[in-house]
Amino acid sequence: MNAGTDDAANASTRVALNNIVGVFEASLRLLSPIMPFLTEEIWHAVFDGKPPKRSIALAAYPQPDAKQVDLVAETQMAVLIDLIVAVRNLRAELKVEPKVSVPIQVFSHDAETLAMIRANAGAIKRLANVERIDEVNAALTGSSRSTARFDVAVIYEKKIDVAAECTRLKKDLEKYNGELGRARAQLSNEAFLGKAPAKVVEGLRKRTAELETLIPRTEAAMKELGCK
Repeated sequence: MNAGTDDAANASTRVALNNIVGVFEASLRLLSPIMPFLTEEIWHAVFDGKPPKRSIALAAYPQPDAKQVDLVAETQMAVLIDLIVAVRNLRAELKVEPKVSVPIQVFSHDAETLAMIRANAGAIKRLANVERIDEVNAALTGSSRSTARFDVAVIYEKKIDVAAECTRLKKDLEKYNGELGRARAQLSNEAFLGKAPAKVVEGLRKRTAELETLIPRTEAAMKELGCK
């Protein structure tokens, strides 16, 4: 690395540090009315004990700067956030393990959105744990998310241990059937109904209804897997 490159890197570092300190100092002034004592102490430390005012309470409150507003950048950031959140939600629905990186399909509704996604592909992959981004030329359907700017789908097929899953489902089915039998017996017992609190009886009836839904659902899952 030559001297010119070193100077450029140092200048860039100084600019970045100045920006960080500036934002932090402005944040202290914003917080001052809420946390006066703590911000006062930190504010004096930022200026190494020689602040421009005797107290942070006397410093001007931060004001918005129209020159710092970039509506295009804000819009692009909002689209990126929507895309990353959509991918994360789809991962959760598909029960993708957090450490598993998955490919996604994206349909961009306009060229600007497509270019923005391409330019920020690295951030999308890192923040949503995406393996690759496949661009498609038609709107996505099925398990996908759609916005005015894009459609996105997560490509994932969970590999399961069929034998282990069948064993689990069989145990669940036995438990549900046993619980349902006991619940029905209690609900048909007039002596029990006459002595049990109303909340207990109502809870038992609700659980019976749940079991009557869970049992056929479990049987259907076993049939789909070919469990014996």
